[in-house]
Amino acid sequence: MSEPLEGSSTAAAGTSTAAAREVLGLNILVPSSWYEFDIHPAMVDKSIRDVVAARIEQRPELAEHRSALKKMLRRAAAEARDANVVYAGSMLEIIDDEPMTANLTVSVSQAEDKQTGKVAKTGLDTLLATFNPIPRGPRPTDVWRRVSVVELPDAGPAARSEGIEEIEVPNDGRSYRAVMMQTLVPYPGNNPKVAVISASTPQLALVEPMLELFGAITDTFSFVYAEPDGETPS
Repeated sequence: MSEPLEGSSTAAAGTSTAAAREVLGLNILVPSSWYEFDIHPAMVDKSIRDVVAARIEQRPELAEHRSALKKMLRRAAAEARDANVVYAGSMLEIIDDEPMTANLTVSVSQAEDKQTGKVAKTGLDTLLATFNPIPRGPRPTDVWRRVSVVELPDAGPAARSEGIEEIEVPNDGRSYRAVMMQTLVPYPGNNPKVAVISASTPQLALVEPMLELFGAITDTFSFVYAEPDGETPS
């Protein structure tokens, strides 16, 4: 279970009353087996050392993979910082000496009109227009993308793309294919911000189970609201 990304308590969103309140932060939950760590440059190394040490204490059989675990988590943290995320969580299992990984990040951005450069409306039509559906190819590892509107239990309607994507490695020039789900959640009211929840894994053979997992995690997303008159956030 994760702590709120910002703020200090879980929010229940989706009502007209909540839509008029100030958003203090974001909240999302990942499975307890996932790694959660501070991605701030000054804290990331210690944070990763601590979470890996805690996991090895729980599962001593992972001790021989300590260096590999830390290396992969540092890579995930670096990619998260490059994307200006506010939260990052990683799944990392060693099965038959082979890593099985997945990463989830949450970032905050503003919708922008590409022609004018001005802030655009964050309606679902605008957000859906950022995704182009791609039909499935003949091979199971071909790139494809499904686009839809989903209803998050505590955050309301959101735009989603999911499928297999070609992902470019930052500052590298290489690319790889990954199972990916991206969900764009408009902030409530007239706030122009958008929460971007991105989850991916290179495990192409597990496309449907991983998309199901990513969807279940994204369903826990909520906004943390300020209470009127200085009450505790909810």
